[in-house]
Amino acid sequence: MEAPLAKSSSSVQSVDLLDSSAMGVKTYGSFVAVATTFNYMIGTGCFGLPYAFASAGIGLTSIFLIVGFFGALITMNYTLESMARADGVLTAGKMTAVPPEARLTYRKIDFSEIGEVFAGKSGFITVQAVLCIYCLGSLWSYASIYASSVASIFYSYALNDSCDAYAINASTGCLNAYYGAMVIFSVLSIILVLMDLGDQQMLQKFLSAYRIVAFTLMLVTLTVKLVVDGSDAISARLDARGAWAFNLHNFSTGFGPTLLALNCQYNMPNALQPLEAKEKKNARLITFGSMTAAGICYFLLGLLGALAFDNVNPLASLMWSDFTGCGNGWGECASGGASWLGAIVHIVILMFPVVNVTSAFPMVGLTVGCNILPSLPKSITAPLGTHRTHVLSRLIAVVPPLILAAVFKKIDAIFTFAGFFGFALGLIIPAGFQVVGLLFCRRVYGSIDAAWTPFTAPGVSSLGFSVSFLVFTFVVTLVALFSLVGF
Repeated sequence: MEAPLAKSSSSVQSVDLLDSSAMGVKTYGSFVAVATTFNYMIGTGCFGLPYAFASAGIGLTSIFLIVGFFGALITMNYTLESMARADGVLTAGKMTAVPPEARLTYRKIDFSEIGEVFAGKSGFITVQAVLCIYCLGSLWSYASIYASSVASIFYSYALNDSCDAYAINASTGCLNAYYGAMVIFSVLSIILVLMDLGDQQMLQKFLSAYRIVAFTLMLVTLTVKLVVDGSDAISARLDARGAWAFNLHNFSTGFGPTLLALNCQYNMPNALQPLEAKEKKNARLITFGSMTAAGICYFLLGLLGALAFDNVNPLASLMWSDFTGCGNGWGECASGGASWLGAIVHIVILMFPVVNVTSAFPMVGLTVGCNILPSLPKSITAPLGTHRTHVLSRLIAVVPPLILAAVFKKIDAIFTFAGFFGFALGLIIPAGFQVVGLLFCRRVYGSIDAAWTPFTAPGVSSLGFSVSFLVFTFVVTLVALFSLVGF
């Protein structure tokens, strides 16, 4: 059931914010919250990591991923703090000297609304602009990955041929299969995006389990290939690339997909709102655990994928298109086809992006729709009513990316484009929330101590550290941007 606008807005004061029924929220426990957060984490970015490792260099991209991971942990904590702090401010009001009680409740305060609480209209507009542009790129890549993967599977099993829709010389039939899959995905994703997260909990549990199985198969088969190929073949492969460790000319190629893979902070208002009230105190453990598991999977996939192949596809799963299960896994079988085990691995991994984006697309679309919702003119929303307004906001979020994916499908460029805005959304904006939130509490309530939340961490949550971290994120972004434009 969708909460009424009056109950989901930040102006709710008359109802018990910890009463899920009064707030119109269908709840779930910590296990589903972990699965949901993990599903948010394992997005399309993971499929671009082997290509990023191969292009920008294993050393350079490893640094991006490791530094980005710790930065993501910090900004995830800032996100939790800001959510709790904004909830307390809205409950206490801005015209009182009484410090707010910062906590997570069933009131959902989206990223753009957090910006408005602490920085007014300019904060709202800035955050919403970055969010919409980034999510446009993410949803765009989701749709493109789904269509290309389904087209590849169709050609492999129905026509006993290969289909790479991203290839320059892709056949007309391959492209038609891509467009047909795009139509199917459009219908499916629109149906799912109109559902609330609480109604998707069984689906999210299944998809989380599928992700773990598929990731395990990818890592095991890559490891087997590397062992069978041997160190000499790996060394020759790396030597042929030239600057295989640090390729600064492809700085942005490694930077964008790495940060895209680590970005999920902006989804936390949606992921944690349905979390049962008694479990909300565990929000940091839930999010940090999911991020750590995802980060380890990312690093191993990127590294092993870059080492295992001479030519790395921008969409990693397509490298299993000719997996047979014989020899090093990609060798020729005596039967001329694939072994039964190879066929199972082949279909599970090729379906991985399909399953992945089927899960992630509606979740991200829901986040974007919720952030667009407050910006819709009342002249439009008033006649529509609550339910139709929610439907409209979500359609506005997902229809443009579907159209773009049908027209433009260069996946590595989409990853790079989305990665820069993902960096702003995942690192810069949460750090900005922390700084302006601390300054707001000092100005309004007379002390930074009034900004304390259950997620406040010694040192990291201080004004001095958060300002330094914010400056650092700006500097790194500028360096990456100059690299992208060729300076």
